[in-house]
Amino acid sequence: MASVKFVAVSRSLKGIIDYVEDREKTDERLITGVNCVAESALDEFESVKKEFHKTDGRAYYHIVQAFSPDDPLDFETAHEIGCKFAEYFEGYQALVVTHMNTAHIHNHIILNSVNYENGMKFHQSAQEMRQAKEFSNELCRQYGLSVTETKADPFRVPQWKEHLRRDIRSSMEQSNTREQFIARMEELGYGVKWEDGHKYITYTTPDNIRCRDSKLFDSTLTRESMELYFEMGGAAYLENRQETAALYGEDTPTLDDAVGGIAGAIDALLGGDGPRFHLETVHHSEDEIRLMLAMGQKLSRATVTVQDKDNVSGAQVAEAAMRAAAELSDLIMRQMISDAHVRAAAEAEEKEKQRQAEEQDRRQTEEQRQRMAEEEALRLRAEEEEQQRLAEEEEFEEYHGFGMSMSM
Repeated sequence: MASVKFVAVSRSLKGIIDYVEDREKTDERLITGVNCVAESALDEFESVKKEFHKTDGRAYYHIVQAFSPDDPLDFETAHEIGCKFAEYFEGYQALVVTHMNTAHIHNHIILNSVNYENGMKFHQSAQEMRQAKEFSNELCRQYGLSVTETKADPFRVPQWKEHLRRDIRSSMEQSNTREQFIARMEELGYGVKWEDGHKYITYTTPDNIRCRDSKLFDSTLTRESMELYFEMGGAAYLENRQETAALYGEDTPTLDDAVGGIAGAIDALLGGDGPRFHLETVHHSEDEIRLMLAMGQKLSRATVTVQDKDNVSGAQVAEAAMRAAAELSDLIMRQMISDAHVRAAAEAEEKEKQRQAEEQDRRQTEEQRQRMAEEEALRLRAEEEEQQRLAEEEEFEEYHGFGMSMSM
């Protein structure tokens, strides 16, 4: 995938050429002139301007073509794609430089603002800019890279996006967890990038088109809605909703109903009572409700909304209460199991930390004992050597002193 951006001009023509050719960012093999010689690009750009008396106004256009770090791409191939992209702007000189100093391989294309064939100033409408981006996408397809939408339009949905929506829904209806969902999508030929710390889910179609969940324009398929859905059990939760509806003769809930019901209940609890309905609590006082909400707002997933109509029968309320009680009981049990797992994991982690600390203390104690033993051995050896030296000196002095007295 290559995103294409026209960058605002902030330097002189010489300044931008010096910047993109900085050898800390690139090298000679990744600098190419299109319709000009790279080494003399500055002079050639200015010569064309003078020839057509277009030395005033904007001197150049700066285009950045950035590739996804997930694509299998080397610097030479990226540079080749950049040169071909520059050729799209017929009659314009361009300096193409590939930078290597970031995680995203990217090309800088410095385009002369004056056409060397007819002297026309460069100008692009929004439609022409989309066409240029689509040409970049086509180049990416030719090189086996992923592509991106030129512009997302909620009112004109392309066929590939309809297929993506359909396959996401189908996979959700057959998956209880996020991991199962990703596995099913991969079986259908899709790539799914759903990572903690990232705001969006990014899909890659079998045709290498990338699309974020926010560009699907479907509230059921947003990351937030899908996380709620799978937290409630995913397909198992949907099946339970459908079985309950069949038991009470209600309309069969769809995936949208299941996801919307979860989100709606949470919004209702967080936003307070609306004008059309009130919240029914089941076997819990207000203090208990507050306590449960303070412990994570888990009650919202088992709260039943009942329309404020005078003709709601006691039997209907009782049935709703029974269903809510069953849902709440199941939720509390799952929460208790989840909490137990969290506590067990925390205790295991704490024990491991304590074991590592004790092991470190033991090693440090052993190392200190060995150092002390080595120091003591060195001290004793030094004392022995000193005593031996003193003894030898004493013996030497006695010997020579005795010899002197004999000579006298």
